[in-house]
Amino acid sequence: MATAAAFDTYRFIQNLMKSGFTEQQAETLAYEQVNLLNSNLTTTQDLEVLRLATAAKIEESRAATEAKIEEMRLATAKDIADSQAATEAKIEELRLATAKNIADSRAATDAKIAESRAATDAKIEEMRLATSREIAESRSAMEAKIAESQAATEAKIEELRLATAKDIAESRAATEAKIAEFRIATDARTAAIQADLEKYRISTE
Repeated sequence: MATAAAFDTYRFIQNLMKSGFTEQQAETLAYEQVNLLNSNLTTTQDLEVLRLATAAKIEESRAATEAKIEEMRLATAKDIADSQAATEAKIEELRLATAKNIADSRAATDAKIAESRAATDAKIEEMRLATSREIAESRSAMEAKIAESQAATEAKIEELRLATAKDIAESRAATEAKIAEFRIATDARTAAIQADLEKYRISTE
């Protein structure tokens, strides 16, 4: 019987896992290898069979891994394309929604501006009419005041004219009376003087 050779199970498992084996596959092969060594059945031919089986397993695992990687790459590429398409669709949807919101906001703003302009125009027209009415009323009141003042002035003037005419008439009458009185006095004095002159003439003859 041959002596059992020393076998590094941990290293063997780590090397198999680095080659693409799963941990379970690597452990199974390691334990089988240990069993073969311990049972003294390992021969050169068995080692070759094991090497070939291991190489086949490694190749199979590598092919499966590469297939899995390709599958994952294709799936990832599809996911990226789907995500990009979804993102672009979302962006387009957002752009359209934003454009619609902007258009709606602009339309609402234009409507508000038009409404405000109409209200302002109405207010201005109302103020213009009120101002025109107030101006007309003020003008009428002013014209009435002017007419009233003019009538009062004319009445005052007429009253003053009549008073002045009365004063003039009274002054004229008084003046004429004074003139008549002065004339009578003058005539009386003249007559007295003439009488005195006549007496003097007679006395001197």
